[in-house]
Amino acid sequence: MGYSITGVFTEACDCTLICPCWLDDAPDEDHCTGLFAWQLDGTATIGGTAVGGLRVVSVSTHSGGRRAGATTTAVFVDEAADDEQFALLAAAFSGELDGPLAELASVSGAVLQRSRARIEVSADRTGWHIFVGRPAQAPVAGAGLVEVTGNPAVFGGEDEPLTLTHTALDTELSVAGPGQVVAHRTDQLAVRVPALPGAYLDVRGRSAMRGRFRYVNAAATAVVPR
Repeated sequence: MGYSITGVFTEACDCTLICPCWLDDAPDEDHCTGLFAWQLDGTATIGGTAVGGLRVVSVSTHSGGRRAGATTTAVFVDEAADDEQFALLAAAFSGELDGPLAELASVSGAVLQRSRARIEVSADRTGWHIFVGRPAQAPVAGAGLVEVTGNPAVFGGEDEPLTLTHTALDTELSVAGPGQVVAHRTDQLAVRVPALPGAYLDVRGRSAMRGRFRYVNAAATAVVPR
């Protein structure tokens, strides 16, 4: 299936900075709970259907390395998506489509849940906030399935944040060019996803990354009017 999807991704987990998954290594204490959040640009399409402006969050737990086969995942799609958009986005970000999105299958493992959710993402130069809750649920602290805040990690007294280039997760996240992944540190990461084993935590000062992504399959087709 053809698609053209660009935007901003956020990765956050309960490992300390920097997450060992970026080095294709085992997580801290051999277990990890974390998330990928994708904010789609307005021009995004899948199979000729417009999906621009929507958001998707993948929450996962795993022991050992992400590719060791012990990963379980829940995928949440923006409640604003209609039925067609939901089906396309859930399949895409579960790693079920051809092309570069298929690489997500190696880090998603068994996808145990796909559902709509209220997904709120806000960001500026000083930090960012992500909230995932049940459909129509307001982003109230302590009430959501996922809530995380973070800010760029800097070295010493320098102004520029730390960046990562050519890492183990570059392919799966389709990082859009060198220097596009910025290291962040979470102020708080709370996860409460009953479908996943071990997906309950509330931690501070852990690892996160943000950057641009670009998933493009050459078989892309024209946008179907909506």
